[in-house]
Amino acid sequence: MHALLYPGLAVLAWTAAGVRLATTLRDGTGNPARHAVTGTFALLALTFTVSTPAVWAFADRAVGVDNIAALIAHLCVVGFSTSIQVLLLWWTNPPERAGRLSRYRLVALAVVVLVLVVLFCGVGPTDTHSTDFVATYAHRPQLAAYLLMYLAAFSAGLVDIIRICWPYARLVGPGWLRRGLRTTAVGAAVGLVYTLARVRDVVAAICWDDLPRLERLVPITASTGALLVIGGLTMPAWGPRLAALPGTAHRIRLLRQLRPLWAALCAAVPAVRLAHDRRWWRPADRLHRRVIEIYDARLVLRPYLSEAVGDRARRHAEAGGLGGDDLAAVVEAAKLRAALAAMRADVRPRRPELPGPPDPALDEVREVEQLARVARAFATSPLVGAAVRETTEDAARGGGGGGGGW
Repeated sequence: MHALLYPGLAVLAWTAAGVRLATTLRDGTGNPARHAVTGTFALLALTFTVSTPAVWAFADRAVGVDNIAALIAHLCVVGFSTSIQVLLLWWTNPPERAGRLSRYRLVALAVVVLVLVVLFCGVGPTDTHSTDFVATYAHRPQLAAYLLMYLAAFSAGLVDIIRICWPYARLVGPGWLRRGLRTTAVGAAVGLVYTLARVRDVVAAICWDDLPRLERLVPITASTGALLVIGGLTMPAWGPRLAALPGTAHRIRLLRQLRPLWAALCAAVPAVRLAHDRRWWRPADRLHRRVIEIYDARLVLRPYLSEAVGDRARRHAEAGGLGGDDLAAVVEAAKLRAALAAMRADVRPRRPELPGPPDPALDEVREVEQLARVARAFATSPLVGAAVRETTEDAARGGGGGGGGW
């Protein structure tokens, strides 16, 4: 389990640390909260890196001290919880108060680190145990004191995280920051389950050696708690993007639906194509640009738009049971297709389209949706082709057949 969970979480934490560091370097390094975020992820990443069995064994060989990876991991864990406290203090307090409270916690961290190093050095010789170090040596009083000190410091940090996160989440209002703070608090609570399991194992090793150990619970709770904390701290950054995914997918679908109409109009009126800009790569911007180009092309085609074609298409659509927006889409698509043919032949209709008032019921979203219906009808509707063909045939016969000709 250690060989699977810990490397994956290490990669995730290193990625988060790298992204946060790049953002800090890009936006400026004046805000201590930015350093706290980067440090939090880096310490968590280092914890899971050295806890990976292969890295644990390599660290022991490189340093020449068996199980030195345990000390490194435990120091990183305590530093990780302290950095979260510092981050939350800077998020939830004025700068002067945040700075003062942060210094207290950093001093406490320095004291804990010193005590842990001294206690670890007094444990005595051990053999490398990358997955069951605590279970193997917890019966030694020196190591028990070391572990209890580590667990007490870590638990105090987790309780402080919960104490800061949960009440403050009620004050920030609904949104991704509130969700992130509560997720971080839940991750800290899961971390407390890890510390309680460790305390029980240490006490059991000293007092009740025959008591079943909870060693299997340790990697699960440690990994789950860390994952929740990573998710909670980064949620204000990726949450809005996640929420925007359905809208982005919808815009991409609209872009694909508009393409046949847009391509035909831009091929006939290339002057409407807007200049390329790097800003246009986003689906929302590309959709906005495409709608503008379609409307600009329609303005150029205005002298060639025929009411006769629209009347013919309306009769076909009504006979086919269409109504409302679908009927209007077929009428508009037929007029545009006929106008493209008329412009190529340089033939003006006898009954040109008369300008009408804009539809006040159409907002921007509904307008684009309606334009997509027009594009679908333009590309696939047999009613459109039939209306254009019959009107053209009427015009060729001199305007007979009740269609009014061009």
